[in-house]
Amino acid sequence: MRKLPVSPSHLLLLVVFQLALYLPLIGRGLVFDDFQHVYSAAHEPISHGLTRVQGGPFYDPVAWLAFKLDWMLWRGRSFPMAAENLLVHIANTLLLYLLALGLLKSQAAAWWTALGFALLFPANTWTVMYIATRAHLLSTFSYLAALIAALWYVHTPRNRTLAGMIVIVCSSLSMFAKENGVTVIAAVLIILVHQRQSLKQKIFRPADILLSIALLGSLTVYLGMRSQSGAISPTVPDENYNYALSATRLVDNVLRYTWRTYGLLAILAAALTASQCLRGLRPSLPSVRGRDVWLSLTLFAVGVAPFVLLSVRSATYSYLPGIGAALLLGAVARSLHAGNRTPWTRHAWLTSSPVLLVVGMYAAFTVGQSWKWVRMGEVSRAVLDQIAMHQPEVEPNTFVALKYSDVDREHRFPNGFPGRTFSFAVRLLYNDSSLDGSVIRHGEAYSIGENRREIQFEYVLVNGKPTIRKILQN
Repeated sequence: MRKLPVSPSHLLLLVVFQLALYLPLIGRGLVFDDFQHVYSAAHEPISHGLTRVQGGPFYDPVAWLAFKLDWMLWRGRSFPMAAENLLVHIANTLLLYLLALGLLKSQAAAWWTALGFALLFPANTWTVMYIATRAHLLSTFSYLAALIAALWYVHTPRNRTLAGMIVIVCSSLSMFAKENGVTVIAAVLIILVHQRQSLKQKIFRPADILLSIALLGSLTVYLGMRSQSGAISPTVPDENYNYALSATRLVDNVLRYTWRTYGLLAILAAALTASQCLRGLRPSLPSVRGRDVWLSLTLFAVGVAPFVLLSVRSATYSYLPGIGAALLLGAVARSLHAGNRTPWTRHAWLTSSPVLLVVGMYAAFTVGQSWKWVRMGEVSRAVLDQIAMHQPEVEPNTFVALKYSDVDREHRFPNGFPGRTFSFAVRLLYNDSSLDGSVIRHGEAYSIGENRREIQFEYVLVNGKPTIRKILQN
């Protein structure tokens, strides 16, 4: 296999760009089910965390272990946990660069594949800013590592056994990190078919039988453990998550995730084409190979398959499918750059303006969406800090009620504490699993349970700042 050298400048630019984009914004506070994941890691034993669902209706023991380690190191501090999310996301971008370099045999293709993936929003915003999405990041990391190992498996006969073992280990880690990781088996087979077609080799070889058996064995173990974990299934729905064989849901979800991947990157591809035209070059899009289009579409299809019949449409669900879409952008970029040896001139910034405009626009949208998480994180931290200041200690079996009059849209309160989230936040705050709590609008009926004490706080704005007042203790 002819190996192309990795461009250090490409890798450095990818790292610097993403650090500049996210580092000033991350880690302002826990929100949503961040509290539930961290609480589970803090209070559940390892035997329970590895065999039961934690922090949600899905079975992801590898992610739970990561949160367990976080608790041991950081004790629930949000910035280092968010920094870990960012670092894994950057690592995923670099792995995708290496995968594209091996698949498309072009540094330009690898660069645009990785940059396109780095620009996808709101998927990247959610996976970086939302600590609880660590499972998606870890699963994608192992997923990409398995695909790179599959390339090695095809192109290095002498090391095929070692490469196959790496494929199996990484595929298993992807499954156990997040449920959509089960699609890695299909993705590995797609890579094998694509590469052997490009080399004009037989599609399947005897050694592939052992690899397939091992992968199916890992899948069987995962599904067996999942079936006993309490995770949702098409026949066992959750109060928020459920699967339904609905044509309307299927079409809506496919269109949504297609727009958030192919749609966004098609605009970037159009900007690339416009830039070539401004330089007086004729784009050669017909040179995009059919097998590369097939590779992109099939990787997208298997990546999005676990989500198309699911009731919840999370922005995070377009993260893994973005790999396939980004590879198509890379293939288009390769065809546009084919035979182009035009030197950089003083007018290059002008001819590159369509690309710079789209990249800047996507970066601005990413920052704008990230500020929503910044607001929610800052408010959740301020709320909990002030509650702790008013009430340094709480007796066991106490119900903590946080009341408010109107939704504070400017500070996005109570958006950061949906459902039972506040209950886990209180338990983490006082390190007491006997506590309970809820965010309640004034006038709403609620129950504190039997034989519980109650403490009531109130959320108000004082001079435009979120302020907590203690209004009742019994």
